[in-house]
Amino acid sequence: MEVGLGTGRAAAAGIRALARRVAGGLRCRGVPTSRASAALARELGIRVGRLRGPLDLAFDGADAVDPGGLIVKGAGGALVRERLVAQAAAVWLVLVDEPKMTRSLDSWGRLPVAAIPFGAARVAGELADLAPRRRPGRSDDGLVLLDLEVPAGADWAAIAARAAALPGVVDHGLFHSPLGRVLVGRPDGYWSTAG
Repeated sequence: MEVGLGTGRAAAAGIRALARRVAGGLRCRGVPTSRASAALARELGIRVGRLRGPLDLAFDGADAVDPGGLIVKGAGGALVRERLVAQAAAVWLVLVDEPKMTRSLDSWGRLPVAAIPFGAARVAGELADLAPRRRPGRSDDGLVLLDLEVPAGADWAAIAARAAALPGVVDHGLFHSPLGRVLVGRPDGYWSTAG
């Protein structure tokens, strides 16, 4: 199997679970979305490689998920690789715990945007009404990360489309998934789908 490995706390738990299966004989190659996920997978004995073609499965965490399946990702800064891996996967699973399930993305309030360094200041200027905050450092791909403050009641998809249309923007952190592919974990180790 070719398996996409997400980034963050929930994805790390998924990588550990996958490693237990690999130790039991499962043959797979992981395609990590960040250096941190690659390091963890290697440490746990999962063979890793680059994204080259379709993936059988991918899993990742999320920052917030609304009842319509809109998902905010990117707090860990890997949103561009996460999108590439999610779109390459025949099955993309989102791993969250109950607090990540929200009535509205307004409770999260921030939309990450990745931009090339040369154009980041101009992108921030074009989105000034959304109070963009530049994160220190850069992503694993050398991109500048901006967090947009999305006003309560705003159309998240419209804001994401507006950001995506700007020259210099590589991607944004708004994703969508059927709720049946969102797995909600509980402290007792059990899980259910959000849909």
